Amino acid sequence: MKNPGSTPYSDKGETFFWRTGVANIKLGQETFTQLHQIDLDIKNPRISSIGSCFAQHVGKWLNAGGYTFNQSKIETGQVSSFAFGNLYTPRCLLQWFDVAEKDSGFNKSGAIYSDGARYYDLLRPNFNPSGFESEASLINARIEAATEMVETIAKTDVLIFTLGLTEAWKDCSDVFYPSCPGIIAGVFDDSRYSFYNFGYEEIRTDLEKISTRLKAINPDIKIILTVSPVPLTATATNKHIMVANQHSKSILRTVAGFLCDNRTDFHYFPSYEIITVPCSGDFRFESNLRSVTPTAVNYVMRHFGSVLGAQPESTPAQEASQKIEAIEVTTSDNDEVVCDEEMLEAANKLQANPIEQPLSELTLFGDSHMAKLSKSLIDMNVRHCGGMVMNGSGFSQKKFALCDTEYLVPLESAVSRKLWSVIYGNLNDLEQSETPTSSTIITNLGMQIHQSIFRFVNWLNKVYPEGKSEISTQEFVDYFNEDLTEQLTILLKLHNNGHKVIVVSDPPFSQYFEESKSMTNIINSYFYAMEYVLNEFGIGFFNAATTFDKEISDPESYISNITYDDWIHGNEKYYSWLAKKLMPLVIQPTSIN
Repeated sequence: MKNPGSTPYSDKGETFFWRTGVANIKLGQETFTQLHQIDLDIKNPRISSIGSCFAQHVGKWLNAGGYTFNQSKIETGQVSSFAFGNLYTPRCLLQWFDVAEKDSGFNKSGAIYSDGARYYDLLRPNFNPSGFESEASLINARIEAATEMVETIAKTDVLIFTLGLTEAWKDCSDVFYPSCPGIIAGVFDDSRYSFYNFGYEEIRTDLEKISTRLKAINPDIKIILTVSPVPLTATATNKHIMVANQHSKSILRTVAGFLCDNRTDFHYFPSYEIITVPCSGDFRFESNLRSVTPTAVNYVMRHFGSVLGAQPESTPAQEASQKIEAIEVTTSDNDEVVCDEEMLEAANKLQANPIEQPLSELTLFGDSHMAKLSKSLIDMNVRHCGGMVMNGSGFSQKKFALCDTEYLVPLESAVSRKLWSVIYGNLNDLEQSETPTSSTIITNLGMQIHQSIFRFVNWLNKVYPEGKSEISTQEFVDYFNEDLTEQLTILLKLHNNGHKVIVVSDPPFSQYFEESKSMTNIINSYFYAMEYVLNEFGIGFFNAATTFDKEISDPESYISNITYDDWIHGNEKYYSWLAKKLMPLVIQPTSIN
């Protein structure tokens, strides 16, 4: 019997009380103690990751830390252990086991969309977005991906499964899709596709079946469940998005908790809790209050390091990346995680506000910088066409195909192709117009500096494995010739077809942030080299970075107001300044009446 006055809480330690276990912890600076009960007891485990878009953050962190991460050899465009990209529900993963099994009864020729010329795999809409030449080649590729999955599981010590959603879409044959058909690939048909919201029992049963399938391939595999802290972009229920999101996450968290508390084959890691616990001056979400910041990802994974034990020794590739002294190259994940849900938001905007196609002599195309520039031009009543077409990674990683008739075909998503079709329609009308017209194109194609510098340094290490103490313009020109040929081809073709092309550099804000200031000199050198190359082609280049530095005395007031260290973008004031600087360079700018 306990002493008089004692309670069941009297002997509990600090981690069992909110004030000492949570409120007193300096989020982002200190890590929580005793946060999980995972004991892998495996030295340098081979790790695979699957699930929602947050799973890609996990893979990137593991790669950067030198851990043994199983990367798909088929799907190299994403950080993914398997060749089918993001899977938000356990049922979608179960279907891939059925694809792998010869006599499972799963219709391997189902979930295919064809436009008459190409065939698109709706089970993995982000893979090979340009489509397959035949149904047979698509099915063979699908089976190849399933076979690789089995081989990867066999050499996996730890599988991290990030649960993302309960909401899903299925067809009349009860085949479930990773995203709603028509968002990334295919065409939505309400007579064929229907909304489905998984319940607790279904999620739990599916995860138990997954464990059985995994153990049949690899009896020693350990499964770590985590719940994605990324909220839904949109809901197909009749509930408010905030209510629908909490409903979905609560079910996933409850299922994960039950399985990890009652079975030895599941373990739980609290990514969801670390990101969603209240915090003053929150650093964990971007201004859209949905995308998780790079700082938050690092904070979560610092905790995950305790699961894996001691950090591995440096790999040869990591050592090579350190040969260029005084340059610390980092990439931001805030706009670069391939998240299928993100395209739903863009699709809804496109549907809610159809883009008209009046002839406009000013055209914009590029990544998010062009979207922000477009908003500033609208505020100035400057008539123009276009804006954002793809994410910066889409252009940098060449998620587009060159096209003789349309310059390029964006492959990032169906939305990007719709956005480009409007822009191309405007350019084509200008080219075919019977009356004299002038045309100016403003673009940042070839910039995407948060990706390009990383790619350039990797190229430099490859070409000069012994190291390079000085980087000249010639090194940049050689890199452009090898890695940016497609982008330069598009710019040159636009120029040769009579358009005045102005390429705009990215903003100069890297110098104001600790994580990026070491890259400032090499970024500026990149801009100078690009200006040199484009001028040789007769293409204009506006170095916004150097112009801004010369003219602006209070640069901090132009920095992005996103809640984390966003050195990539500026705020509205910056893009307003940029729009005003560009207008004198535009041929006959026209105002909206």
